[in-house]
Order: sequence, then C-alpha cells, then structure tokens
Amino acid sequence: MSLVLPPDRFLTCRHCGITFVWTGWEQTQDAQAPAHCPGSRHVLALTRRQRGTVKWFDPRKGFGFITAADGSEIYVNRRALGRLKRLRRGDVVAFRIEQGRLGPFAVEVERLPREEDDRTI
Repeated sequence: MSLVLPPDRFLTCRHCGITFVWTGWEQTQDAQAPAHCPGSRHVLALTRRQRGTVKWFDPRKGFGFITAADGSEIYVNRRALGRLKRLRRGDVVAFRIEQGRLGPFAVEVERLPREEDDRTI
C-alpha cells in the first residue's frame, strides 16, 4: 500500500514576502496552508510580535481593533499605546498579543512607517 502525496505548493509569506514551498507531506499533516514561511514562523514565535493595520480606533472611547496579518481582529485599548495618543484607520502597527478573560488583545503597540514613506527619492 503506497501513500499518494499531493503536489508541493508554492506560497508567499505574509510577513516577509518570500516564496516558500509547502510540501505534499506538510499538506497531509496540516489542514490549513501556513501564512508564514518557516523562518518567519520561527522569528514570530520567538518575538511574538505581530504586524497589522488599524481597522478603527475611537479616541473618545479609548479602544478599537487591529487587523492582524493573518486576518484576525485584535482588540486594542489606549493603555497599550504607550506614548502614542491615538491610532488612525490604516496605520501600520507592530504589537504583541496577550490572552485576556474576554479574548486576545494587543499590547506594546507601536506605529510603523508606511511602506511608501520608506522609499528614498
């Protein structure tokens, strides 16, 4: 009896943007395709820092939500902003996730420069 494996697939890492191989053997072990390459998975596991985009933030209420790179929505409270006074829709942020009574929430949030602002002219 021989095991027939699905063909290898090429995926793009959502964290670093490189192309990596998701082997047929890995596909039989994992139900869902990985969002990150093995190197990024290792780094993210070590640092536990995520990257995401602010979905919305209400400064009067003091909270909002961040859309993480994997598509999940993470609650953010103004206490997690440190020196930042507010976040704006579309801000790119780095943060860590902690688990609370009511679910995951962002801590140590910092605003990152937008990619188009990083270009040198």
